[in-house]
Amino acid sequence: MSNIQEKIKEQLLQEVFSNIDNIYDFMETRFELDEHCNKDIVKKLNELKDVVYKVSTLSDLS
Repeated sequence: MSNIQEKIKEQLLQEVFSNIDNIYDFMETRFELDEHCNKDIVKKLNELKDVVYKVSTLSDLS
């Protein structure tokens, strides 16, 4: 894959990861989360980041 496509993928990943971080911020500011819930949210959002990253590495841009 060309360097241009790699840079585009990198920018897309940064945007998606930023949006995932925004989900956490949204949850944290609008809900009173106990420690268990907070850990679960962080865990699941990190899993989502992992999946998105994996898909981006295994797939070509459309």
